[in-house]
Amino acid sequence: MKVHGSEDVLYVLRRTGRVLNPNQRIVVMLYAASEQRPDGSVWIKGAELAETAGMSAPVFSRTRKELEALGWLEEVDSVGTVRIFRLTPTVGAERGQSGGRLRLVGG
Repeated sequence: MKVHGSEDVLYVLRRTGRVLNPNQRIVVMLYAASEQRPDGSVWIKGAELAETAGMSAPVFSRTRKELEALGWLEEVDSVGTVRIFRLTPTVGAERGQSGGRLRLVGG
């Protein structure tokens, strides 16, 4: 899933509210707003994403593991010790095909 504007941002915030904690919501938003490959994977190191969010790397990593366990993120590849993730269709599940420019990706 990729956000393209304010409508998409508001949708993701509504979709994650009362479902995820604040750190989890930030990580979901980071993945949704980051540059993605056609399969939705984000090839940016976690440490870089953590820095963008103002989180420590361990907090970001722990939050990402929580999201993976909850089914919001999935690992799709790895390069050496760097793990590559993408959002699962869970984020946009309720929006469906009528989601305008919101692009859902799945495996």
